[in-house]
Amino acid sequence: MKISLGALFLASALAAATGAGADPGMAAANNASAPALGTAAPQFVAHSIATGGAVANADFAGKILVVNFWATWCPPCRSETPDMIRAYRTLHAADVDFLGIDTTEVAPVVKTFLSAKGVPYPVALAGPEVYNGFGVSYIPTTIVIDARGIIRARWTGALAPERLAEFVAAARSGANYALDTPDQAILERLLDPSSYDFSGDAASVAAAVKRTRDNVAAADAFAAAHEDGANTTIDFTRVQTLEGTLLVPAAQQSMRVATSAPERVAAGRLLALADGKLNRYADAVAALRDARSIAPDDAKLLLDIAKADYRLHDYGDGVTSAQAYTSAVPSDADGWNWLALCEQRAADFKDAAPAYERAIALLRAASDAAKRPGERADAIATVADTSLDLANVYAALGDISGATRAFALANSYGDRLDPKGPYADLYRNVHERTQEGLIAVRMARGDGKTALSIAPWSGPDLPGSVSSTLKYRLIVASAPNARVNLEALHLRHGWIASFCADGLCSPNRVVLTLPESGVKTYEFQLVPPGAVRDPGNVTVRSNDGAAALVSELVR
Repeated sequence: MKISLGALFLASALAAATGAGADPGMAAANNASAPALGTAAPQFVAHSIATGGAVANADFAGKILVVNFWATWCPPCRSETPDMIRAYRTLHAADVDFLGIDTTEVAPVVKTFLSAKGVPYPVALAGPEVYNGFGVSYIPTTIVIDARGIIRARWTGALAPERLAEFVAAARSGANYALDTPDQAILERLLDPSSYDFSGDAASVAAAVKRTRDNVAAADAFAAAHEDGANTTIDFTRVQTLEGTLLVPAAQQSMRVATSAPERVAAGRLLALADGKLNRYADAVAALRDARSIAPDDAKLLLDIAKADYRLHDYGDGVTSAQAYTSAVPSDADGWNWLALCEQRAADFKDAAPAYERAIALLRAASDAAKRPGERADAIATVADTSLDLANVYAALGDISGATRAFALANSYGDRLDPKGPYADLYRNVHERTQEGLIAVRMARGDGKTALSIAPWSGPDLPGSVSSTLKYRLIVASAPNARVNLEALHLRHGWIASFCADGLCSPNRVVLTLPESGVKTYEFQLVPPGAVRDPGNVTVRSNDGAAALVSELVR
Protein backbone atom coordinates (compact mmCIF):
# COMPACT_ATOMS: atom_id res chain seq x y z
CA MET A 1 0.00 0.00 0.00
CA LYS A 2 1.36 3.45 -0.89
CA ILE A 3 0.36 5.89 1.77
CA SER A 4 1.70 8.98 3.52
CA LEU A 5 5.19 10.47 3.61
CA GLY A 6 5.50 9.48 7.25
CA ALA A 7 4.68 5.92 6.30
CA LEU A 8 7.41 6.04 3.69
CA PHE A 9 9.94 6.97 6.38
CA LEU A 10 8.66 4.16 8.60
CA ALA A 11 8.89 1.76 5.67
CA SER A 12 12.50 2.81 5.21
CA ALA A 13 13.24 2.01 8.85
CA LEU A 14 11.59 -1.39 8.54
CA ALA A 15 13.49 -2.01 5.31
CA ALA A 16 16.73 -2.21 7.29
CA ALA A 17 15.98 -5.90 7.68
CA THR A 18 15.34 -6.44 3.97
CA GLY A 19 17.40 -3.98 1.97
CA ALA A 20 14.33 -2.75 0.06
CA GLY A 21 11.21 -0.74 0.65
CA ALA A 22 7.53 -1.27 -0.13
CA ASP A 23 6.77 0.64 -3.29
CA PRO A 24 7.07 0.46 -7.28
CA GLY A 25 11.29 -3.52 -17.06
CA MET A 26 14.50 -2.14 -17.39
CA ALA A 27 17.77 -4.02 -17.49
CA ALA A 28 19.29 -4.12 -14.04
CA ALA A 29 22.34 -2.28 -15.41
CA ASN A 30 20.34 0.95 -15.14
CA ASN A 31 20.99 2.10 -11.61
CA ALA A 32 18.15 4.65 -11.65
CA SER A 33 20.12 7.12 -9.55
CA ALA A 34 18.31 10.43 -9.26
CA PRO A 35 19.94 13.18 -11.37
CA ALA A 36 21.35 15.83 -9.06
CA LEU A 37 19.95 19.33 -8.83
CA GLY A 38 21.80 21.62 -11.19
CA THR A 39 22.32 18.89 -13.81
CA ALA A 40 20.58 18.42 -17.16
CA ALA A 41 17.26 16.63 -17.12
CA PRO A 42 17.33 13.26 -18.89
CA GLN A 43 15.77 12.98 -22.32
CA PHE A 44 12.39 11.26 -22.26
CA VAL A 45 9.59 10.20 -24.57
CA ALA A 46 6.04 9.65 -23.32
CA HIS A 47 2.66 9.38 -25.05
CA SER A 48 -0.15 11.84 -24.56
CA ILE A 49 -3.34 10.51 -22.98
CA ALA A 50 -5.33 13.03 -25.01
CA THR A 51 -3.89 12.36 -28.46
CA GLY A 52 -1.65 9.31 -28.20
CA GLY A 53 1.14 11.34 -29.77
CA ALA A 54 4.70 11.52 -28.52
CA VAL A 55 5.63 13.99 -25.79
CA ALA A 56 9.33 14.82 -25.31
CA ASN A 57 11.70 17.36 -23.77
CA ALA A 58 11.84 19.34 -27.00
CA ASP A 59 8.12 20.12 -26.72
CA PHE A 60 8.90 22.28 -23.67
CA ALA A 61 12.10 23.93 -24.89
CA GLY A 62 12.60 27.40 -23.43
CA LYS A 63 9.99 26.85 -20.73
CA ILE A 64 9.98 25.84 -17.09
CA LEU A 65 8.46 22.36 -16.86
CA VAL A 66 6.76 20.92 -13.78
CA VAL A 67 6.78 17.11 -14.10
CA ASN A 68 4.55 15.20 -11.69
CA PHE A 69 5.04 11.41 -11.52
CA TRP A 70 1.89 9.77 -10.17
CA ALA A 71 -0.66 6.93 -10.53
CA THR A 72 -4.35 6.51 -9.80
CA TRP A 73 -3.64 3.61 -7.40
CA CYS A 74 -1.42 5.82 -5.23
CA PRO A 75 -3.44 7.34 -2.32
CA PRO A 76 -1.16 10.36 -1.75
CA CYS A 77 -1.20 11.00 -5.52
CA ARG A 78 -4.98 11.09 -5.48
CA SER A 79 -4.97 13.34 -2.42
CA GLU A 80 -2.42 15.64 -4.06
CA THR A 81 -4.40 16.05 -7.29
CA PRO A 82 -6.62 18.97 -6.14
CA ASP A 83 -3.50 20.83 -4.96
CA MET A 84 -1.74 20.15 -8.26
CA ILE A 85 -4.80 21.45 -10.14
CA ARG A 86 -4.82 24.58 -7.97
CA ALA A 87 -1.09 25.06 -8.54
CA TYR A 88 -1.54 24.72 -12.29
CA ARG A 89 -4.22 27.38 -12.37
CA THR A 90 -1.97 29.75 -10.43
CA LEU A 91 1.43 29.00 -11.96
CA HIS A 92 0.73 27.98 -15.56
CA ALA A 93 1.99 30.78 -17.78
CA ALA A 94 3.68 31.50 -21.09
CA ASP A 95 6.96 30.29 -19.59
CA VAL A 96 5.62 27.50 -17.32
CA ASP A 97 4.14 24.17 -18.43
CA PHE A 98 2.92 21.14 -16.45
CA LEU A 99 3.08 17.46 -17.39
CA GLY A 100 1.81 14.44 -15.48
CA ILE A 101 3.53 11.11 -16.18
CA ASP A 102 2.11 7.69 -15.28
CA THR A 103 4.27 4.65 -16.08
CA THR A 104 2.26 1.84 -14.49
CA GLU A 105 -1.31 1.96 -15.83
CA VAL A 106 -3.38 1.54 -18.96
CA ALA A 107 -5.04 4.47 -20.72
CA PRO A 108 -8.74 3.83 -19.87
CA VAL A 109 -8.07 3.90 -16.12
CA VAL A 110 -6.09 7.13 -16.39
CA LYS A 111 -8.59 8.80 -18.74
CA THR A 112 -11.44 8.07 -16.35
CA PHE A 113 -9.56 9.51 -13.37
CA LEU A 114 -8.57 12.66 -15.28
CA SER A 115 -12.18 13.26 -16.29
CA ALA A 116 -13.52 12.56 -12.80
CA LYS A 117 -11.08 14.97 -11.17
CA GLY A 118 -11.09 17.60 -13.91
CA VAL A 119 -7.31 17.59 -14.40
CA PRO A 120 -6.56 20.56 -16.71
CA TYR A 121 -2.90 19.92 -17.55
CA PRO A 122 -1.57 17.32 -20.03
CA VAL A 123 -0.88 13.80 -18.80
CA ALA A 124 1.15 11.15 -20.60
CA LEU A 125 1.91 7.46 -20.28
CA ALA A 126 5.50 6.25 -20.39
CA GLY A 127 7.56 3.12 -19.93
CA PRO A 128 9.60 2.42 -16.80
CA GLU A 129 12.69 3.79 -18.54
CA VAL A 130 11.33 7.29 -17.85
CA TYR A 131 11.03 6.51 -14.12
CA ASN A 132 14.57 5.16 -14.19
CA GLY A 133 15.89 8.13 -16.16
CA PHE A 134 14.65 10.51 -13.48
CA GLY A 135 15.47 8.11 -10.63
CA VAL A 136 11.88 7.89 -9.39
CA SER A 137 11.20 5.20 -6.80
CA TYR A 138 8.44 6.76 -4.70
CA ILE A 139 5.37 8.56 -6.00
CA PRO A 140 4.16 11.21 -6.09
CA THR A 141 7.44 12.82 -7.13
CA THR A 142 7.53 16.29 -8.63
CA ILE A 143 10.52 17.61 -10.56
CA VAL A 144 10.92 21.19 -11.82
CA ILE A 145 13.14 21.76 -14.87
CA ASP A 146 14.19 25.28 -15.83
CA ALA A 147 14.05 26.86 -19.30
CA ARG A 148 17.57 25.60 -20.08
CA GLY A 149 16.65 22.00 -19.24
CA ILE A 150 18.35 21.97 -15.83
CA ILE A 151 16.73 20.24 -12.84
CA ARG A 152 16.15 22.87 -10.15
CA ALA A 153 13.84 21.14 -7.66
CA ARG A 154 12.79 17.64 -6.68
CA TRP A 155 10.16 16.68 -4.15
CA THR A 156 8.81 13.32 -3.04
CA GLY A 157 5.40 13.18 -1.39
CA ALA A 158 2.44 15.54 -1.37
CA LEU A 159 3.33 19.06 -2.48
CA ALA A 160 1.55 22.26 -1.45
CA PRO A 161 0.92 24.80 -4.24
CA GLU A 162 2.77 27.45 -2.23
CA ARG A 163 5.93 25.32 -2.12
CA LEU A 164 5.66 24.50 -5.79
CA ALA A 165 5.50 28.24 -6.45
CA GLU A 166 8.85 28.52 -4.63
CA PHE A 167 10.26 25.79 -6.90
CA VAL A 168 9.13 27.68 -10.00
CA ALA A 169 10.58 30.94 -8.68
CA ALA A 170 13.94 29.22 -8.11
CA ALA A 171 13.85 27.82 -11.66
CA ARG A 172 13.12 31.29 -13.07
CA SER A 173 16.18 32.64 -11.31
CA GLY A 174 18.35 29.71 -12.40
CA ALA A 175 18.88 28.51 -8.83
CA ASN A 176 18.52 25.11 -7.14
CA TYR A 177 15.81 24.91 -4.50
CA ALA A 178 16.86 23.90 -0.99
CA LEU A 179 14.37 23.51 1.84
CA ASP A 180 15.36 25.70 4.79
CA THR A 181 13.30 24.85 7.89
CA PRO A 182 14.22 24.18 11.53
CA ASP A 183 13.06 20.55 11.22
CA GLN A 184 15.21 19.95 8.15
CA ALA A 185 18.18 21.58 9.91
CA ILE A 186 17.82 19.16 12.82
CA LEU A 187 18.06 16.20 10.47
CA GLU A 188 20.95 17.74 8.53
CA ARG A 189 22.94 18.00 11.77
CA LEU A 190 21.98 14.51 12.96
CA LEU A 191 23.05 12.96 9.65
CA ASP A 192 26.12 15.09 8.95
CA PRO A 193 28.75 12.65 7.55
CA SER A 194 31.61 14.58 9.18
CA SER A 195 30.29 13.47 12.57
CA TYR A 196 30.89 9.77 11.89
CA ASP A 197 34.11 7.75 11.90
CA PHE A 198 34.13 4.12 10.75
CA SER A 199 37.87 3.46 11.05
CA GLY A 200 39.55 1.24 13.62
CA ASP A 201 39.20 -2.31 14.82
CA ALA A 202 36.10 -4.50 14.82
CA ALA A 203 34.83 -3.16 18.14
CA SER A 204 35.19 0.46 17.00
CA VAL A 205 33.44 -0.27 13.71
CA ALA A 206 30.61 -2.09 15.49
CA ALA A 207 30.07 0.86 17.82
CA ALA A 208 30.10 3.36 14.93
CA VAL A 209 27.69 1.24 12.87
CA LYS A 210 25.31 0.91 15.82
CA ARG A 211 25.36 4.68 16.35
CA THR A 212 24.72 5.21 12.63
CA ARG A 213 21.77 2.81 12.50
CA ASP A 214 20.31 4.26 15.69
CA ASN A 215 20.53 7.80 14.30
CA VAL A 216 19.08 6.79 10.95
CA ALA A 217 16.15 5.19 12.79
CA ALA A 218 15.81 8.34 14.91
CA ALA A 219 15.82 10.48 11.76
CA ASP A 220 13.04 8.36 10.24
CA ALA A 221 10.99 8.55 13.43
CA PHE A 222 11.52 12.33 13.66
CA ALA A 223 10.44 12.80 10.05
CA ALA A 224 7.34 10.66 10.55
CA ALA A 225 6.39 12.54 13.72
CA HIS A 226 6.82 15.95 12.07
CA GLU A 227 5.02 15.17 8.83
CA ASP A 228 2.27 17.61 7.89
CA GLY A 229 0.99 16.33 4.57
CA ALA A 230 1.56 18.74 1.69
CA ASN A 231 2.94 21.28 4.16
CA THR A 232 5.60 19.00 5.61
CA THR A 233 8.82 20.74 6.66
CA ILE A 234 11.14 17.86 5.74
CA ASP A 235 12.68 17.01 2.38
CA PHE A 236 12.26 13.26 2.09
CA THR A 237 14.65 12.86 -0.85
CA ARG A 238 17.40 14.86 0.85
CA VAL A 239 17.06 12.88 4.09
CA GLN A 240 17.20 9.56 2.24
CA THR A 241 20.36 10.68 0.45
CA LEU A 242 22.01 11.68 3.71
CA GLU A 243 21.07 8.36 5.31
CA GLY A 244 22.38 6.36 2.36
CA THR A 245 25.62 8.35 2.34
CA LEU A 246 26.17 7.40 5.99
CA LEU A 247 25.18 3.76 5.62
CA VAL A 248 27.45 2.94 2.67
CA PRO A 249 30.74 3.26 4.64
CA ALA A 250 29.05 1.64 7.63
CA ALA A 251 28.24 -1.41 5.51
CA GLN A 252 31.62 -1.47 3.79
CA GLN A 253 33.52 -1.35 7.07
CA SER A 254 31.18 -3.95 8.57
CA MET A 255 32.12 -6.23 5.69
CA ARG A 256 35.83 -5.48 6.23
CA VAL A 257 35.79 -6.64 9.84
CA ALA A 258 33.26 -9.49 9.40
CA THR A 259 34.61 -12.88 10.48
CA SER A 260 31.56 -15.12 9.97
CA ALA A 261 28.98 -15.83 7.29
CA PRO A 262 26.09 -14.27 9.28
CA GLU A 263 28.14 -11.10 9.78
CA ARG A 264 28.91 -10.89 6.04
CA VAL A 265 25.23 -11.41 5.18
CA ALA A 266 24.21 -8.70 7.65
CA ALA A 267 26.76 -6.34 6.08
CA GLY A 268 25.39 -7.17 2.63
CA ARG A 269 21.85 -6.38 3.73
CA LEU A 270 23.04 -3.09 5.20
CA LEU A 271 24.79 -2.18 1.96
CA ALA A 272 21.62 -2.99 0.00
CA LEU A 273 19.65 -0.72 2.31
CA ALA A 274 22.18 2.07 1.78
CA ASP A 275 22.11 1.65 -2.00
CA GLY A 276 18.32 1.74 -1.94
CA LYS A 277 18.28 5.01 -0.03
CA LEU A 278 20.65 6.42 -2.65
CA ASN A 279 18.33 5.13 -5.39
CA ARG A 280 21.02 2.75 -6.63
CA TYR A 281 18.84 -0.32 -6.86
CA ALA A 282 21.06 -2.21 -9.32
CA ASP A 283 23.78 -2.02 -6.69
CA ALA A 284 21.23 -3.08 -4.06
CA VAL A 285 20.33 -6.16 -6.13
CA ALA A 286 24.03 -6.99 -6.52
CA ALA A 287 24.63 -6.70 -2.76
CA LEU A 288 21.67 -8.96 -2.02
CA ARG A 289 22.84 -11.53 -4.58
CA ASP A 290 26.28 -11.53 -2.95
CA ALA A 291 24.59 -12.13 0.40
CA ARG A 292 22.60 -14.98 -1.08
CA SER A 293 25.78 -16.59 -2.38
CA ILE A 294 26.91 -16.70 1.25
CA ALA A 295 23.54 -17.89 2.60
CA PRO A 296 21.79 -19.82 -0.23
CA ASP A 297 19.20 -21.23 2.16
CA ASP A 298 17.99 -17.78 3.26
CA ALA A 299 14.78 -17.60 1.21
CA LYS A 300 13.99 -14.13 2.53
CA LEU A 301 16.84 -12.79 0.40
CA LEU A 302 14.89 -13.86 -2.69
CA LEU A 303 11.98 -11.64 -1.68
CA ASP A 304 14.38 -8.80 -0.88
CA ILE A 305 15.81 -9.10 -4.39
CA ALA A 306 12.32 -9.04 -5.91
CA LYS A 307 11.50 -5.85 -3.98
CA ALA A 308 14.72 -4.17 -5.10
CA ASP A 309 14.04 -5.27 -8.69
CA TYR A 310 10.61 -3.71 -8.42
CA ARG A 311 12.13 -0.36 -7.42
CA LEU A 312 14.59 -0.73 -10.29
CA HIS A 313 11.61 -1.49 -12.53
CA ASP A 314 13.31 -4.69 -13.66
CA TYR A 315 10.04 -6.58 -13.41
CA GLY A 316 11.19 -9.70 -15.27
CA ASP A 317 13.93 -10.41 -12.76
CA GLY A 318 11.53 -9.47 -9.97
CA VAL A 319 9.10 -12.14 -11.18
CA THR A 320 11.85 -14.76 -11.24
CA SER A 321 12.97 -13.98 -7.69
CA ALA A 322 9.43 -13.75 -6.33
CA GLN A 323 8.50 -17.07 -7.97
CA ALA A 324 11.47 -18.72 -6.30
CA TYR A 325 10.41 -17.24 -2.96
CA THR A 326 6.76 -18.35 -3.23
CA SER A 327 7.95 -21.84 -4.11
CA ALA A 328 10.10 -21.87 -0.97
CA VAL A 329 7.55 -20.13 1.31
CA PRO A 330 4.09 -20.65 -0.22
CA SER A 331 2.25 -19.55 2.94
CA ASP A 332 3.57 -15.95 2.87
CA ALA A 333 0.99 -13.55 1.39
CA ASP A 334 3.71 -10.91 0.99
CA GLY A 335 5.56 -13.10 -1.49
CA TRP A 336 2.47 -13.69 -3.64
CA ASN A 337 1.64 -9.99 -3.53
CA TRP A 338 5.11 -8.99 -4.76
CA LEU A 339 4.98 -11.65 -7.45
CA ALA A 340 1.63 -10.28 -8.63
CA LEU A 341 2.90 -6.70 -8.53
CA CYS A 342 5.91 -7.52 -10.69
CA GLU A 343 3.75 -9.49 -13.14
CA GLN A 344 1.21 -6.66 -13.27
CA ARG A 345 3.87 -4.02 -13.96
CA ALA A 346 5.33 -6.28 -16.66
CA ALA A 347 1.81 -6.34 -18.25
CA ASP A 348 1.63 -10.10 -17.65
CA PHE A 349 -1.94 -9.77 -16.43
CA LYS A 350 -2.97 -13.40 -16.93
CA ASP A 351 -0.33 -14.60 -14.47
CA ALA A 352 -0.82 -11.65 -12.11
CA ALA A 353 -4.49 -12.50 -11.50
CA PRO A 354 -3.97 -15.96 -9.87
CA ALA A 355 -1.01 -14.62 -7.85
CA TYR A 356 -3.20 -11.84 -6.47
CA GLU A 357 -6.01 -14.32 -5.79
CA ARG A 358 -3.58 -16.45 -3.75
CA ALA A 359 -2.31 -13.41 -1.84
CA ILE A 360 -5.84 -12.23 -1.05
CA ALA A 361 -6.91 -15.66 0.24
CA LEU A 362 -3.96 -15.64 2.67
CA LEU A 363 -4.58 -12.01 3.64
CA ARG A 364 -8.26 -12.66 4.36
CA ALA A 365 -7.30 -15.53 6.64
CA ALA A 366 -4.85 -13.24 8.46
CA SER A 367 -7.54 -10.58 8.74
CA ASP A 368 -9.96 -13.05 10.32
CA ALA A 369 -7.28 -14.14 12.80
CA ALA A 370 -6.19 -10.62 13.81
CA LYS A 371 -6.92 -9.86 17.47
CA ARG A 372 -5.74 -6.32 18.23
CA PRO A 373 -7.81 -3.44 16.75
CA GLY A 374 -4.80 -1.82 15.07
CA GLU A 375 -3.61 -5.13 13.66
CA ARG A 376 -7.14 -5.88 12.43
CA ALA A 377 -7.44 -2.48 10.72
CA ASP A 378 -4.08 -2.99 9.00
CA ALA A 379 -5.15 -6.42 7.77
CA ILE A 380 -8.53 -5.19 6.52
CA ALA A 381 -6.90 -2.28 4.71
CA THR A 382 -4.39 -4.62 3.06
CA VAL A 383 -7.17 -6.88 1.75
CA ALA A 384 -9.05 -3.87 0.38
CA ASP A 385 -5.96 -2.40 -1.27
CA THR A 386 -4.79 -5.69 -2.78
CA SER A 387 -8.30 -6.40 -4.08
CA LEU A 388 -8.18 -3.08 -5.92
CA ASP A 389 -4.93 -4.17 -7.58
CA LEU A 390 -6.56 -7.45 -8.59
CA ALA A 391 -9.56 -5.56 -9.98
CA ASN A 392 -7.22 -3.41 -12.10
CA VAL A 393 -5.64 -6.57 -13.49
CA TYR A 394 -9.05 -7.90 -14.51
CA ALA A 395 -9.88 -4.50 -16.00
CA ALA A 396 -6.71 -4.66 -18.09
CA LEU A 397 -7.82 -8.10 -19.28
CA GLY A 398 -11.26 -6.73 -20.19
CA ASP A 399 -12.81 -9.21 -17.75
CA ILE A 400 -15.89 -7.35 -16.48
CA SER A 401 -17.02 -10.25 -14.29
CA GLY A 402 -13.65 -10.63 -12.60
CA ALA A 403 -13.25 -6.87 -12.14
CA THR A 404 -16.76 -6.54 -10.69
CA ARG A 405 -16.12 -9.37 -8.22
CA ALA A 406 -12.75 -7.96 -7.13
CA PHE A 407 -14.13 -4.43 -6.74
CA ALA A 408 -17.02 -5.82 -4.68
CA LEU A 409 -14.53 -7.54 -2.37
CA ALA A 410 -12.51 -4.32 -2.06
CA ASN A 411 -15.67 -2.43 -1.12
CA SER A 412 -16.77 -5.03 1.43
CA TYR A 413 -13.43 -4.65 3.26
CA GLY A 414 -13.11 -0.92 2.62
CA ASP A 415 -16.50 -0.31 4.23
CA ARG A 416 -15.16 -1.90 7.43
CA LEU A 417 -12.53 0.83 7.79
CA ASP A 418 -13.03 3.87 9.99
CA PRO A 419 -13.76 6.79 7.62
CA LYS A 420 -11.99 9.11 10.07
CA GLY A 421 -9.17 6.74 11.02
CA PRO A 422 -5.66 6.26 9.62
CA TYR A 423 -7.05 4.66 6.48
CA ALA A 424 -9.55 7.43 5.71
CA ASP A 425 -8.02 7.99 2.26
CA LEU A 426 -8.33 4.31 1.39
CA TYR A 427 -11.93 4.25 2.67
CA ARG A 428 -12.79 7.02 0.21
CA ASN A 429 -10.57 5.80 -2.60
CA VAL A 430 -12.09 2.32 -2.67
CA HIS A 431 -15.41 3.73 -3.85
CA GLU A 432 -13.82 6.18 -6.29
CA ARG A 433 -11.50 3.58 -7.80
CA THR A 434 -14.34 1.11 -8.13
CA GLN A 435 -16.36 3.57 -10.18
CA GLU A 436 -13.39 4.56 -12.32
CA GLY A 437 -12.29 0.94 -12.80
CA LEU A 438 -15.67 -0.35 -13.92
CA ILE A 439 -15.96 2.47 -16.43
CA ALA A 440 -12.43 1.74 -17.64
CA VAL A 441 -13.09 -1.95 -18.17
CA ARG A 442 -16.18 -1.13 -20.20
CA MET A 443 -14.14 1.31 -22.26
CA ALA A 444 -11.56 -1.41 -22.83
CA ARG A 445 -14.22 -3.49 -24.60
CA GLY A 446 -14.11 -0.96 -27.45
CA ASP A 447 -17.69 -1.67 -28.56
CA GLY A 448 -18.63 2.03 -28.67
CA LYS A 449 -21.64 1.59 -26.36
CA THR A 450 -22.36 4.12 -23.65
CA ALA A 451 -21.32 3.23 -20.09
CA LEU A 452 -22.69 5.10 -17.08
CA SER A 453 -21.60 5.01 -13.46
CA ILE A 454 -22.84 6.97 -10.45
CA ALA A 455 -21.11 7.33 -7.08
CA PRO A 456 -21.40 9.83 -4.22
CA TRP A 457 -19.80 13.16 -5.19
CA SER A 458 -16.20 13.39 -4.00
CA GLY A 459 -14.99 16.69 -5.44
CA PRO A 460 -15.48 20.35 -4.53
CA ASP A 461 -19.08 21.50 -4.75
CA LEU A 462 -20.21 23.93 -7.39
CA PRO A 463 -20.67 27.54 -6.26
CA GLY A 464 -24.10 28.05 -4.73
CA SER A 465 -24.53 24.37 -3.82
CA VAL A 466 -26.83 23.85 -0.83
CA SER A 467 -26.62 21.19 1.87
CA SER A 468 -30.05 19.70 1.11
CA THR A 469 -29.01 18.75 -2.42
CA LEU A 470 -27.99 15.15 -3.04
CA LYS A 471 -24.79 15.15 -5.11
CA TYR A 472 -23.27 12.36 -7.19
CA ARG A 473 -20.35 11.87 -9.52
CA LEU A 474 -21.72 10.69 -12.87
CA ILE A 475 -19.16 9.34 -15.34
CA VAL A 476 -20.19 8.89 -18.98
CA ALA A 477 -18.03 6.92 -21.41
CA SER A 478 -18.48 6.01 -25.05
CA ALA A 479 -16.66 6.38 -28.34
CA PRO A 480 -14.54 9.53 -28.75
CA ASN A 481 -16.65 12.48 -29.95
CA ALA A 482 -19.86 10.44 -29.59
CA ARG A 483 -23.09 12.38 -29.13
CA VAL A 484 -24.98 11.16 -26.06
CA ASN A 485 -28.41 12.09 -24.69
CA LEU A 486 -28.93 11.63 -20.94
CA GLU A 487 -32.22 11.87 -19.05
CA ALA A 488 -33.23 11.50 -15.39
CA LEU A 489 -36.24 9.21 -15.07
CA HIS A 490 -38.72 8.48 -12.25
CA LEU A 491 -38.30 11.80 -10.47
CA ARG A 492 -40.77 12.28 -7.62
CA HIS A 493 -43.07 15.28 -7.58
CA GLY A 494 -41.22 18.50 -6.88
CA TRP A 495 -37.72 17.02 -7.29
CA ILE A 496 -35.31 18.45 -9.84
CA ALA A 497 -32.37 16.64 -11.41
CA SER A 498 -29.41 18.67 -12.64
CA PHE A 499 -26.50 17.67 -14.86
CA CYS A 500 -23.62 20.08 -14.08
CA ALA A 501 -20.24 20.37 -15.83
CA ASP A 502 -17.97 23.12 -17.13
CA GLY A 503 -19.80 25.75 -15.10
CA LEU A 504 -23.20 24.94 -16.65
CA CYS A 505 -26.19 22.94 -15.38
CA SER A 506 -28.99 21.35 -17.39
CA PRO A 507 -32.27 20.42 -15.65
CA ASN A 508 -33.49 16.83 -16.01
CA ARG A 509 -31.74 16.08 -19.31
CA VAL A 510 -28.59 16.95 -21.23
CA VAL A 511 -27.19 16.41 -24.71
CA LEU A 512 -23.40 16.19 -24.84
CA THR A 513 -20.58 15.43 -27.22
CA LEU A 514 -17.88 13.40 -25.56
CA PRO A 515 -14.29 14.67 -25.79
CA GLU A 516 -11.53 12.85 -27.64
CA SER A 517 -10.81 10.82 -24.49
CA GLY A 518 -14.31 9.33 -24.63
CA VAL A 519 -14.99 10.17 -20.96
CA LYS A 520 -17.03 12.99 -19.38
CA THR A 521 -17.80 13.59 -15.70
CA TYR A 522 -20.84 15.43 -14.33
CA GLU A 523 -21.84 16.55 -10.88
CA PHE A 524 -25.32 15.05 -10.95
CA GLN A 525 -27.58 16.74 -8.42
CA LEU A 526 -31.00 15.83 -7.05
CA VAL A 527 -32.67 18.85 -5.50
CA PRO A 528 -35.53 17.99 -3.11
CA PRO A 529 -38.59 20.21 -2.64
CA GLY A 530 -37.94 20.33 1.11
CA ALA A 531 -36.20 18.36 3.83
CA VAL A 532 -37.09 14.98 2.29
CA ARG A 533 -33.93 12.93 1.54
CA ASP A 534 -35.39 9.92 -0.29
CA PRO A 535 -35.52 10.55 -4.06
CA GLY A 536 -37.07 7.18 -4.88
CA ASN A 537 -35.92 5.06 -7.79
CA VAL A 538 -34.28 7.76 -9.89
CA THR A 539 -32.46 6.41 -12.93
CA VAL A 540 -30.14 8.11 -15.40
CA ARG A 541 -30.57 6.65 -18.87
CA SER A 542 -28.78 7.25 -22.16
CA ASN A 543 -30.29 7.27 -25.62
CA ASP A 544 -28.77 3.85 -26.39
CA GLY A 545 -30.18 2.20 -23.27
CA ALA A 546 -27.36 2.45 -20.73
CA ALA A 547 -28.72 3.09 -17.24
CA ALA A 548 -27.50 3.87 -13.73
CA LEU A 549 -29.73 3.63 -10.65
CA VAL A 550 -29.27 6.48 -8.19
CA SER A 551 -31.40 5.35 -5.25
CA GLU A 552 -28.96 2.59 -4.24
CA LEU A 553 -26.40 5.27 -3.35
CA VAL A 554 -28.52 7.37 -0.99
CA ARG A 555 -26.88 7.45 2.44
